[in-house]
Order: sequence, then structure tokens, then C-alpha cells
Amino acid sequence: MPSPFQDGVGHALRSTVLYPFVALQRGAADREGRFADVGRLRSERDSLASFLVGQATLASENRQLRQLLGFRERLTYSFVPAEGRWVAGQGSQGLLRLSVGRRDGLRDGAAVITADGLAGQVGQLGSATAMMKAWTHPDFAVSVMTQDGETYGVAHPIQREGIDMLAFSPVAFHTAPDTGALIVTSGEGGTYPQGIPVGRVAGEGKDPGGWQRIYYVRPLVTPGQVSHVLVLGDPVQGASDQNLAAAWGVRLTAPAPADSAARGLSPDAAAPARPAAPRPAAPRPAAPRPRPRPVDPTPELPGRPVFPGEPQAPPATQNPGE
Repeated sequence: MPSPFQDGVGHALRSTVLYPFVALQRGAADREGRFADVGRLRSERDSLASFLVGQATLASENRQLRQLLGFRERLTYSFVPAEGRWVAGQGSQGLLRLSVGRRDGLRDGAAVITADGLAGQVGQLGSATAMMKAWTHPDFAVSVMTQDGETYGVAHPIQREGIDMLAFSPVAFHTAPDTGALIVTSGEGGTYPQGIPVGRVAGEGKDPGGWQRIYYVRPLVTPGQVSHVLVLGDPVQGASDQNLAAAWGVRLTAPAPADSAARGLSPDAAAPARPAAPRPAAPRPAAPRPRPRPVDPTPELPGRPVFPGEPQAPPATQNPGE
């Protein structure tokens, strides 16, 4: 068949008899293209989400580093910067692994802080790394007080409606901190320096035992803000104020802890007990005066005086031959 007629016949067949088959083929090709586009779009979306998450993490770390750079200049204590990574696994609740250890100058029990406040405490110390107990760790506890120094107590982790918080148990029953009051470290015991912000009072509750009041404290440092921390060391030589509240712009009206003078320049050592002052001796009772001997008013007569009640010797007898 001549070529001019082939094109006409083929067009006629595709338009009539073969039209359903051609339509099915075109639809299958379109569906395949649409599925390919959806897969490509999904892949691009996942890549963009991963990029945004990475950018958010970098932005958060950048913000933390900037805060620490401006904050470290206000500290009156020596410190060691460190990176923290959460430890996964059973029994590792509230544990982080720090990138520094004993060779970097860390000491067991040192306080760990951020630009927002207290983050935790060094728990297990190794040569190149250390384990940090965050405030969410079950064994974490810190001596705290209100900003005005009217209420003292101990704060420990607790869960309130599924949210990790701290429970503040006042020592004195008659004191009641206001909601929103700032809670700072009291410096008692020598583990944590005085004045480190811990959190704010979020409300009043009751102890599970039912015999003691507790106050819920919302910590200032969230668990997601401990990727970059500072581990405190000793006070800077010559620093006149070992109170760290000024580093956060907090003004305390409470007196310094009683053991700060005995602790000297070591915030991590317990204060030595002072010997008790000797009590003044009680005055000795005066010795009784001797009673005077009664004097007989009768004139003295020759012979030996005789007193009533005294035995009398028999009179001496003379022999006849004398």
C-alpha cells in the first residue's frame, strides 16, 4: 500500500477500532507518571523536613553557645565547658554523658549549669568522660531557698500530670512561698554554690504520705537545653563574692550560708565542723564557815573544865604510904 494511504488508514483505525486500546495505554502511562511524581515529591518533602530539623537543631545549639559565651564572662567561678548526650537504655533515666573528665579538671559532685540555671550534677567521673545526673534523675536532690531567704528546703524530681517537675519541701511549716517565686540554691552542704536559679513555684500540693506540704517547682532548664553545659570548679582567686546570683541578674536578700567562711575557696567540699566553744564553768559553792565554839561565861576556876556529854575520868586515889 502506498505510504500516503498508510497514514490515512492508520489514523482511521486509531480513531475507530483501536481507540479504546489507545486510550487505555495513554491512561496507564499517565497513571505511571503521576505515581512517579508523587514518589519524587514525597522524597523531596522528606529531604526538606530533614534539612529543616537539622537547621532547627543547629539554630538551637547556636543560640545556646551564644548565651554561654555571654554568660561565662559573668561567672566568678572557674568552669569547664562540655557537651552532653543523653544515655539510652534501661536504668539510664536522667543520665547524660559529658565530653570531659578528670583530666580536664572535673571533680565528682560538681554542679553543672547553663545560661538558664542549674542543670544537674556530675555523678560518675572518668578519665576522659563523665556521667551527669540531670535534675530529672531519681537520685537528684538540691538544697534550695526562696529569693528572699524566708523559706528553705530540699527539692527533688517528681511527676505532676505526666510532666517532669521538682517538688520543694519547706523545712518550716509556717512559711509559704508565693506562686511564681524564684527558687535558687541555698549553698547549704557545700555541693552547690549559693544563688544558682533552679525554677519557679508552680503551685502547692501534698506529700504522698499526707503529712507534709510540698510546692511544685517548674525548672528553668528544660531537658532539651543540656547539649552544651558548664561544669563549675573553684571560685576565682580573689573574688570577694562567691554568690552566683549576680551572674543571672538575680538579687538575693538572704544571708550567706553559715559554712561559707569555713569552706574557703572550695564550693564542692563539705564545710568542716567547728569545735564547740567551751561552756563557762559554774561557780564553785563557797565553803561553809566554821561554827564558833560556845564560850562559857562563868569565870575560869582552877581545875579542868567539864562539858556536858563528855566522859569523866575517875578521880585519882593516893596510896597511904605516900
